[in-house]
Amino acid sequence: MKKLTVLATAAIAAATLALTGCGGAANGTGPAGGAFPKAGATIEWVVPSAAGAGSDILARIVAPAMQEDLGANVKVVNKEGGSQIVGLSYVANAKPDGLTFGTTNVPSILGRYLDPSKKAGFTRSSFTPIGAYATNAVVIGVNKNSPYQDIQSLFEAVKASPGTIKAGTDSRAGDDHINLLLLEKELGLDFNIVHYNSGADKVAALVSGELDFSLGGVSSFFGQYKAGDLKLLAVVSDQPSPFAPDVPTLKSAGYQMAPMSSTFVLSVPSKTPADVVARLEAALKKAYENTAVQEKLKGAATQPAWLSSSDASKLWEEREKTIKPVIEELLQQK
Repeated sequence: MKKLTVLATAAIAAATLALTGCGGAANGTGPAGGAFPKAGATIEWVVPSAAGAGSDILARIVAPAMQEDLGANVKVVNKEGGSQIVGLSYVANAKPDGLTFGTTNVPSILGRYLDPSKKAGFTRSSFTPIGAYATNAVVIGVNKNSPYQDIQSLFEAVKASPGTIKAGTDSRAGDDHINLLLLEKELGLDFNIVHYNSGADKVAALVSGELDFSLGGVSSFFGQYKAGDLKLLAVVSDQPSPFAPDVPTLKSAGYQMAPMSSTFVLSVPSKTPADVVARLEAALKKAYENTAVQEKLKGAATQPAWLSSSDASKLWEEREKTIKPVIEELLQQK
């Protein structure tokens, strides 16, 4: 009888623990036990680019909402350098305790580790996505004084003078570069591709007239576009951009090209406990669902869009399979 009483008491205690959520995966127990995160803890959101860059602006929109849900200080930290290698390496090698996560945008991160010359020291398996909260359609832009006032005249000039029309990227083997190579391959074009150290440098070169055209996420061109310093010729998508609704799509202009976009994925080091990942995923999703956050994202010319941890992982894997052969072909051209 005594034994039965002890067992019953233990069962009641276990049930009470489950009902209160103590130690449950939904709350995140953390690698050393106890609720994750501890009240007042500091979590670093690492942005591998400069303050004021697109990813940095979005991080500072979303971080306060995550902070409120987590009950911890979510601090945005910029670690620029090496075409994002510095910041991404910092995240990959951080302690897997959930207190460090970073911006790992897909597809831009792919060129950082698929190109051996960059000596990244990390791969896709170095990270576990928390989730994704926004996407950015790719657009093609020119200087306001450009002789090319529509996408047809630009592409006709490229065909008339192969290898001479200058197109800028934010880095070698980065997403701009890969997208330009895909355009060349699918549309039978040949650009004179010029690499810059960052997206900001690329946009500055376009505004100054140093480049004939460039492509990139609509948010990276949006300020200059609204100010009238740049003209957008096309959106590389099947649907118009809500941020530039009068700009035609490549499809509507008669060019058959798969849509191009950037997805804003957040990731932790790969060995972070699953329950901690789940807790961070829940906080990111709640932040994404916040109406004020969504309006601010749209104000930054970025479309709110949710992907779970597992769906972000699948997207990353699929894009890697698509882009890896393009980078391998690029490397063979040395």
